[in-house]
Amino acid sequence: MIADAVLLALFNALLLAAGLGVTGALGWWRGRAFVRVVGLSYLAGVASFGVVAQLLYVAGASMATWQVVGVCDVLALGAVAPRPGRPLPRPAATRWRWAGALVAAMLALLVVDLWFQPLWAYDSWTFWTPKAHALWAIGLDSHWFTQASLTSPDYPILLPAVEAAGFHFTGYEQSLLDLQSLLFFAAFLRAVYEVAHEHADQAVLWAVLAMLAVAPSVSDQLAAAEADVPVAVLFATAGLCGARWLLTREPRALVLAAVLAAGTAATKVEGTAFVVALFLVLAIAGWRGRPFDVGAPIAAGLGALAAGILPWRLWLAAHHVHNQASAARITGAGFLARHAARVPEAAAYMLWKMLDPRAWLLVVPLFLTLWALAARRGGGRLVVFTGATAVLAFASLVFAYWSTRLGLHYQLTTSARRVVTGVVFFCAATTPLLARPLHRSLTDTGYAGRP
Repeated sequence: MIADAVLLALFNALLLAAGLGVTGALGWWRGRAFVRVVGLSYLAGVASFGVVAQLLYVAGASMATWQVVGVCDVLALGAVAPRPGRPLPRPAATRWRWAGALVAAMLALLVVDLWFQPLWAYDSWTFWTPKAHALWAIGLDSHWFTQASLTSPDYPILLPAVEAAGFHFTGYEQSLLDLQSLLFFAAFLRAVYEVAHEHADQAVLWAVLAMLAVAPSVSDQLAAAEADVPVAVLFATAGLCGARWLLTREPRALVLAAVLAAGTAATKVEGTAFVVALFLVLAIAGWRGRPFDVGAPIAAGLGALAAGILPWRLWLAAHHVHNQASAARITGAGFLARHAARVPEAAAYMLWKMLDPRAWLLVVPLFLTLWALAARRGGGRLVVFTGATAVLAFASLVFAYWSTRLGLHYQLTTSARRVVTGVVFFCAATTPLLARPLHRSLTDTGYAGRP
């Protein structure tokens, strides 16, 4: 198994190389400064590879080992001659960096724990891992992926595609999927630090990272190896890049937000709603009196949805697969009216799951407190963006429970603790930015509005 873990590390090194190509092409680093964006680059590599792999599967490719390597190599070409740009600054020394030792220690403990944990989650064994195994063994076979006995056949396939690519290196070693999930999470923590440290209060930044690392719900979900952590990681990092665009108006931040958002939409059904909420609010919050201020986020969001979900939806329609996210759920006014009581019940249940300290410690209360303080002192666009995006993303989850044809109680008790992870991670990622007045963030960096 150790040899398989080494091969899994090799595959993830390819994903990192692909991501460095993406961030290099966007001007996030040059020279040795690539070490300052390894977390952000890895997630960009996962999103880019996953979206391209889904498209190639839909187009009929088998995604053999050489194709996996080829896709990563093509994406990595951007690192050969990275676009000139302002690299992220070197982190300044701070007395709070000792908290990094706590984060690193917890991640090391999680490695040991997940190394011995079996893959036990119901959803993992009923459709996430079987889909990955099928993609690895037979590709996107229309007979297998449309069979009536397959659970959630309409879910997009970014995560199974990434896991299937890993199987080409390790063989069908499903016990390593927990470690793959941990890599997503570790990269997210690093990406939050990379993007936020320049604008954030250092004490709050390290407090957020430490709480996320030791949050009980994180270790529980990593052991399940389901798609809730990956979709949350991609959505929250896209939101963080969107917040950076509001602060700096760097085009590269908006483009990278779109890349990560495409991965969000290609990972899970609710990812599409998260992406719509993110870019809709970004367009409103970013308005400064010019059409470009609205047009750029809308174009980025549409591009993300087109790349992340449109090819998959066309494949589903061509093979007559029922779509859980169809317009019928919105237009079924009679059903929604009869089940209006679900709205407060679902909202209250999920809100408790987000606030429960036994799951998320004080991550969400800290966000709410700092958001309220920032609103009182005139936090402006950043306050509007973070608050409205979190509310709309949460509302999309409420609507999903409101409009489901399945029993509400069963749905809430089996999935609510997981699906709120996207909103929790978004709140956590943007919390450090709220700890300082918006005008001070702009003034301190000295390049507000500079491309």
